[in-house]
Amino acid sequence: MVKLQFDNNKQYKVTLPKALIEAKGWGKGTDLLVVLDDKGNIVLKPKEVEK
Repeated sequence: MVKLQFDNNKQYKVTLPKALIEAKGWGKGTDLLVVLDDKGNIVLKPKEVEK
């Protein structure tokens, strides 16, 4: 489980578990798109690398 946090810059943040990030093959600097699916769920998708 993760908790939604609010920082001094008045932004909400979520810290994702290291094991999840490693399982996805993501790392520091990975650009993620935040989208809502048709059911209103938040989905994180890595940004496609332009060729």
